[in-house]
Amino acid sequence: MGRTDGKEITTVSLSKLLANLAPLRPLTPPNFENIERTIRRVLDRFDAPAIASDRSPEDILHKMLDHIRNNDWRGVPLSFVIQSAGFAFSSDFRKTPAFEPIRFFLLKEVDASTRCGFINPMVRVYMESFDPVARHTFDLAAALQRNREQIGPRWQDLIFHIPDLFDPHLVSETIAERMDAMDDPWHGLRAIGLRQPHAPGLMDFAHLAFIRRIAPRLNQKQEIERLLGWLRPDGQTLQQMGAGAAINALLAPWRQQSPSKDISSLLTDRLTEFYGHPKVHRHPAWSEVDPELETMFLRWLMRADFRFLFQILDEVERGHMWSDREHFWETMLEQGVVDELWVAFNEEGYHVAQEKLPANTRETALRFGHQTGEKDKSLLLMRIGEKIVVEGTYNFKLHIFDADASGVPELYKSQYDVARIRRSRCLDSFAHLGGWQTRARRSIL
Repeated sequence: MGRTDGKEITTVSLSKLLANLAPLRPLTPPNFENIERTIRRVLDRFDAPAIASDRSPEDILHKMLDHIRNNDWRGVPLSFVIQSAGFAFSSDFRKTPAFEPIRFFLLKEVDASTRCGFINPMVRVYMESFDPVARHTFDLAAALQRNREQIGPRWQDLIFHIPDLFDPHLVSETIAERMDAMDDPWHGLRAIGLRQPHAPGLMDFAHLAFIRRIAPRLNQKQEIERLLGWLRPDGQTLQQMGAGAAINALLAPWRQQSPSKDISSLLTDRLTEFYGHPKVHRHPAWSEVDPELETMFLRWLMRADFRFLFQILDEVERGHMWSDREHFWETMLEQGVVDELWVAFNEEGYHVAQEKLPANTRETALRFGHQTGEKDKSLLLMRIGEKIVVEGTYNFKLHIFDADASGVPELYKSQYDVARIRRSRCLDSFAHLGGWQTRARRSIL
């Protein structure tokens, strides 16, 4: 210790200072999630379909013809040329001879251009107008292949993973093969550079090829869930093209064997969520389904809806007086006597049942009706041969109608009123007393 100007100074050796240094700690790595999320949003927006024009496609194509014939491109934005290309190669116009000069011009430009701002959108045109037996697909593929070095980074990742992207003979099968190796095909394709996996054209053919690959394994729950996840990924739009082929593939394994309750519930819930009830607001996909498979699916739906009815009744209607009726109709259902079945809940039951449906389908997918006439009455409506049978909770009599008569209750309606059903002319009606089951069988069969 020494003094300088009256102050004490402590001297510490350099070696001691170095020995007492605090250890270095690596900095916490930055969180790139927000940046990556923003990049994904930009890419998705950039790769979204073009905004529709107020002008008709024919007007745009004729205007493009004028520019080509006059060789006058003053003030013509590149976006107009790309829009014209989309129309010229589309299924609506690609066979129209009058627009052949546009296609010829665009193919020459693909061969000669060094602007990735033009080449990149033409890759998209190729993919969305893809048809493996159409001349325009082979012409576009050949031109893009010749000039692939000018294709920008936007598509290079996909080309790296799908080297035969411009081989129309192979590409759809190659994509399907890649999809089959992915746990989640929709997100997996996005990860390798295909930002819109459900885009039309090439992906329609890849979708069908993927279904052919996965079909032999669709008796396994994991594979079923993988295909369902492809048809509608979480938070994304539903696959529409080729939906009938997907439904056929999902149902076909069960022609000769019955699925487990777990699998049948999974298929009935998800397929009706995606494509609706085959008998209610029929989605076009059901028209592509094998009628035998649709009939089988409807039988599953009847059993599911029957169980659903009593699940809801147990929650909202204690003492609904249906224990013996439940056993009787379940036996009739298992014996194959019931041809069609529909449920209509009372006010409380309807709201409880709605809450059990996926939130995004409550307004669009009709799975049951609403009985509004009396607050304590829920209904079970069945078609059995040429008869319509209506059951109801509490003291509602069993009603049996001629299915061909006018004014009888119809299945698959959104709303019912028990008072109107009581007023309708029926073949027989009786209370559930004594041997009512014997009378029911005699009246129905």
